Amino acid sequence: MIAPEQLHNAAGWLRACRRPLLLTHRRPDGDALGALSALTHALRRRGLDPQPTLYEPLPPRYAGVPGLVAPRRWDRESAALAAACDAVVIVDTCAWSQLEPAAAFLRQAPRTLVIDHHPTRDDVGIRPGDLRLIDDSAGAVCLVVAELLPALHVALDTTLASALFLGIATDLGWFRFPGTDARALRIAADLVAAGARSHTLYGAIYEREPAAKLRLIGRMLTSLDVRADGRLAVLALRRADFAAAGADGSMTEDLVNEATRLEGTEATVLLTEEADGAVRVNLRSKSWLDAAQLARTLGGGGHTRAAGARLPGPWEQAVPRVLAALEAALADGPPAAAPADTPEQSGPRPGA
Repeated sequence: MIAPEQLHNAAGWLRACRRPLLLTHRRPDGDALGALSALTHALRRRGLDPQPTLYEPLPPRYAGVPGLVAPRRWDRESAALAAACDAVVIVDTCAWSQLEPAAAFLRQAPRTLVIDHHPTRDDVGIRPGDLRLIDDSAGAVCLVVAELLPALHVALDTTLASALFLGIATDLGWFRFPGTDARALRIAADLVAAGARSHTLYGAIYEREPAAKLRLIGRMLTSLDVRADGRLAVLALRRADFAAAGADGSMTEDLVNEATRLEGTEATVLLTEEADGAVRVNLRSKSWLDAAQLARTLGGGGHTRAAGARLPGPWEQAVPRVLAALEAALADGPPAAAPADTPEQSGPRPGA
């Protein structure tokens, strides 16, 4: 956990801002959106004018979810947003590859605060005046934001609690993943007491899927290939699959988990062909394979049990590379002392 003095330092850093630009990673998930929204609500209550910003449209599955703010768009307003901000706050990533649309600006931006929980990190937020609040023992970045609120002297209300609960619950697989520890459950209980409604949030995200997503899942499942003597499940989605299903890239969140239920597998990978020909890699492991370390060899990163990467393609070159790396890692078998399940083993590398 982050020391109280670090939380107070971060709170003081934030109180000195006037109009901070709030950013997260590409392809934002529930934890990123929850943290972005919770910080926006909290800073507004402190009299600041934060500008929560995404690089692309809000994913449709999160439209209308209680507690989320309406973000601005970097792809449409970057010049105005960059000119007007006096600070930058980055949540749920510390990787340049995930900040690519704004990376050039961020390298010379006003002072920057990074709030993250991923063990994989780049040299973001290390200039004089910058600050990092990173806790890779936290199962979700919204846990860190929740622990920051008392230092900001902001009390929980229903809106704040809903945004934070969304981030914690989604990154922990609705409290199924190994990162679900006593800390996460205590904070989740506080959020429910403050007005967050678990069933309402769950229904808003997971029980209003479009038919196109189910068709996409069907096409993905037909691609299932079990390798490495049953230890590896491989799923694939090509551009033709999206076209046939009438789906888009925003509908792939969580799909890799469909094959984790297979008995005997240690790893599951979903390979997705993106519009520009790049191949996105979503990787999960169950007990001993270090997914983060493997993803780093592919230019990505993440958590021990959930990680990802993005390879430039083409498919015919990228996919064999990924599968060869996975099969080699699995062939070695578990190390003498396999990594224990720890609270950081929760959601994937941001945007993966």
